[in-house]
This record gives sequence, structure tokens and C-alpha cells, in this order.
Amino acid sequence: MLSVLQELAMKRGKKDIEQIIAVCWAIWHSRNCFVFEGKMKDPLFSATRAEAVVESYRRIKSGKNNVLAGQQQVWKPPPPGLFKVNVDATTNLSKQRGGIGAVVRDSRGDYVAAVAQRTTLKGNVADIEAEVVLLGIQVARKANCAHFVIESDSKEVVEIVLKRKSNLF
Repeated sequence: MLSVLQELAMKRGKKDIEQIIAVCWAIWHSRNCFVFEGKMKDPLFSATRAEAVVESYRRIKSGKNNVLAGQQQVWKPPPPGLFKVNVDATTNLSKQRGGIGAVVRDSRGDYVAAVAQRTTLKGNVADIEAEVVLLGIQVARKANCAHFVIESDSKEVVEIVLKRKSNLF
């Protein structure tokens, strides 16, 4: 495998190699989940995970994390005819556990549906943030919300979804 990566490094750029390594890791991780836990991962989720890892790595390496400390945001309702799905996750890295939740509200701000659940951290924080976005979509669909927007505080996941929105559905 190392010789293949060395050959690719000569023919491709550094960014391509970073992505290839991340995809290989995602495949390996999905394989381990199947072999050791009996859980089959969606290939799109694995590819998104790989992209999130690379984006996180690049953002951290560049020093452009864009976190605004102490800045409070105020919730705003969605436009009429739409629903808003707010999602968030919390993690305890030392215990490899977390919690995820989603709340669906209409354009008046009235509650439509909500869910909260515990989860096990199997990768990085971006993985759990992606998991909660998927949970939010599922909750909105179960509540028969045909048109909705998702609000998340995970910049990585939001950027990946925006890049791939035409491929998700």
C-alpha cells in the first residue's frame, strides 16, 4: 500500500493524497464496524466522513478555525411555509459517548417534533455532528415536514452538505 501511495504522491498533488488516505481510513473504519459490531455503514456517510476529516485537518493546519468566542446567536424562525430543524451534539471524548438532539419548529416558532438520544463516539466530533444532521432530517420527514431548513453549529458539516446538496437526495 505504501508503494502505491508513494507512486500517487509523485503523480498527484498533496490534496489528492490527503483525500485518498482519508477515504482509505473511512473504508477501514466501516469494515471494522461491520466485522466487530455487525453494523453496515452507508457508503455516502463514509465518504462524507472522509471529507470532513480532511476539511478539519486543513482548517486546523491553516489556523483558520473561525470560532467567535462568546458570541451569542438568537434563534430566528424560518420563512413562512418552511420548517426549521435545529440540531446539536455534545461529546464526552474521554468516555467516547455523546448526546444528539433535534427540534423541529414551524414559521411561527411553534414546536412540531423533537428527539434526543445518547450515542457512542466512533470517530471524531464531525462524525457525531453529521449523525445529528441525519437524525434531524429523519425527524422532519417523520413529522411530514416536506420543506425544511437545517441549522447546525458545525461549520464542517454545513460546508460539506452545501457542497454535496445535489447528491444527498
